[in-house]
Amino acid sequence: MNNDPRNYFYDQRKGANSQSNATQQSTTATTGDKAMDEKIRQMQALAKKYEKGGESQLVRDIVSNVIEQKAKGQLTNDQLVAFAKKITPLLNAEQRQRLNALVDELIKL
Repeated sequence: MNNDPRNYFYDQRKGANSQSNATQQSTTATTGDKAMDEKIRQMQALAKKYEKGGESQLVRDIVSNVIEQKAKGQLTNDQLVAFAKKITPLLNAEQRQRLNALVDELIKL
């Protein structure tokens, strides 16, 4: 069995031929499961937060975060554009239009 975590599901499908491989897979799965559980909890907390405040609260939080990061020199306009390009394929036409307008405003800050 290869210890590369990218092979986790491949190795699971392939099956472990020895007890040591099964133990090693179990340890990797447990570690990966814990990390995934933590990410899920974080996403659920964010969803709950913005469920109440809606899109307007999300936009306010993004704007305040961008202002803060730009003031610290930790965020550039090129990074904003790159981020928008990465998530654009996940959005519908209306969402893309709103994102582009928001990015245009954020670049001006």
